[in-house]
Amino acid sequence: MAVSRRTRILLVSAAGILAAFAITAVVLVSRFEPVARTYIISALRQRYKSDIELGNFQISLFPRVHATGDNLVFWQPGRHDLPPLIRIRQFSVDAGFVGFFRYPKRVRRLTLEGLEITIPPKRYRPARSGSADSGGVSVPFILEEVVANGATLKTLPADPKKDPLLFRISQLTMHTVGKSQPMTFRAELNNSKPPGIIRSDGNFGPWNSDDPGDTPVSGHYNFSHANLSVFKGISGTLNSSGGYHGQLDRIDVHGSTDVPDFALLQGRTEHLRTEFQATVDGTNGNTDLHPVLALLGNAAFEVSGSIERNALQERKEIDLNAGSNGTDLTDFLRLTINAPKPPMRGTIAFHTKVIIPPGDTPVIQRLRLDGTFTLGNVKFTSEDVQQKIASLSHHAQGDPKDTDTSDVAAQFAGKFLLRDGTLSLPKLRFNVPGADIALDGHYALQSGEMNFQGTAKLNATVSQMTTGWKHVLLKPVDPLFRRDGAGTVLPIEISGTRGSPSFRLDIGRVLKREDGK
Repeated sequence: MAVSRRTRILLVSAAGILAAFAITAVVLVSRFEPVARTYIISALRQRYKSDIELGNFQISLFPRVHATGDNLVFWQPGRHDLPPLIRIRQFSVDAGFVGFFRYPKRVRRLTLEGLEITIPPKRYRPARSGSADSGGVSVPFILEEVVANGATLKTLPADPKKDPLLFRISQLTMHTVGKSQPMTFRAELNNSKPPGIIRSDGNFGPWNSDDPGDTPVSGHYNFSHANLSVFKGISGTLNSSGGYHGQLDRIDVHGSTDVPDFALLQGRTEHLRTEFQATVDGTNGNTDLHPVLALLGNAAFEVSGSIERNALQERKEIDLNAGSNGTDLTDFLRLTINAPKPPMRGTIAFHTKVIIPPGDTPVIQRLRLDGTFTLGNVKFTSEDVQQKIASLSHHAQGDPKDTDTSDVAAQFAGKFLLRDGTLSLPKLRFNVPGADIALDGHYALQSGEMNFQGTAKLNATVSQMTTGWKHVLLKPVDPLFRRDGAGTVLPIEISGTRGSPSFRLDIGRVLKREDGK
């Protein structure tokens, strides 16, 4: 059926109107685009008090507002000699038409690619010019959602020789909860060593335009199934959770860690748990511990000090302090001694400087300790060793017929130095009922080999430590060993291994002592 002349006229007219609208839209957009570009630069400059650079920019208005751009850079005013505060490789903006043209403008979604935020040291930050948030500044837009996957946050330390504090954020989504209020966020951070993903949610902002490092941040985190074996000489699976609050350049963190299979030596594991409070200082990249409360099996102790940023990863020395006023000894020994069972049971109190130098050898071989200790109510797990200790005590008390070992406990005290896996004990005191022994020597943690020399002061005389005819024969030599108010003073040597120690009387030192009268 032929189309009527009137219909053809209407179709041509409609096509002409549509073409006119299209041409008008193109003209409007082409003219609006530079206006929008100028407006965005002005709004960002006002909101963030920064010098703004913007690369390519395009915008469409129908059927919704959609804008894209690249190379958006925020500079500290007048300081283009410093790294930019914010750099964005590419961005896109999506908004409803009505929301975009009302005041304040509402942006439904802002997508950022290649977001880099750099917080300079305080000495490079300008003097405060007013409010710490946006309350004193006209806010021209509200961001309902921001997606910035693959973002980095870097805080530069005051010392340019130190490494910056760097957070690599693989996934980041933020939402506005109200004008001039902090944005809520959910993020995932890739942790390099130990490898794993840290998941966090919390609040960020408002952005502090006067001093970006003072921008508030708070939230909670969870870090699970991190393999500690990337650090040579350590093994175990770390789980940690907690919270944090503060500002970008100084964040207080509190939480707990749990390593059910922590080990220094292969095959010897202990359950390590901690409760900690720490401060991550963006001005120097250090983490200050104040302090960490740790539980190794049933052994409780504290650790405090400062750890430089990425110390384990980047081969830097770690200096800490550790101590306990009294806790179980067994679990400490299991951790450091590769043996079926610990050589002794009892309690330990200690205070020590802990130094872990950089290197490729296992941690136990690099670990350095310098401190003091006391061991209380010590009983040896080897029946043979416990028998020897008990026999020493009974003889020292002048009761050589007593063979009971169950009631004899030893006490130890002294200074210690650990270097290259060898424990030096320069002023070791060893006491059992009836005997006071002073020793100087060393002990190898892994092999268990020992070598000590010292003096044993015993309550009983030499003859009182024997029975029968020996008791009578030895009475004349009692004066040879009696001195310093003790019944017997014996120069002794202890050698062998922890499982089979050898006690020997140093007769040569006795004779030299007598010749020196």
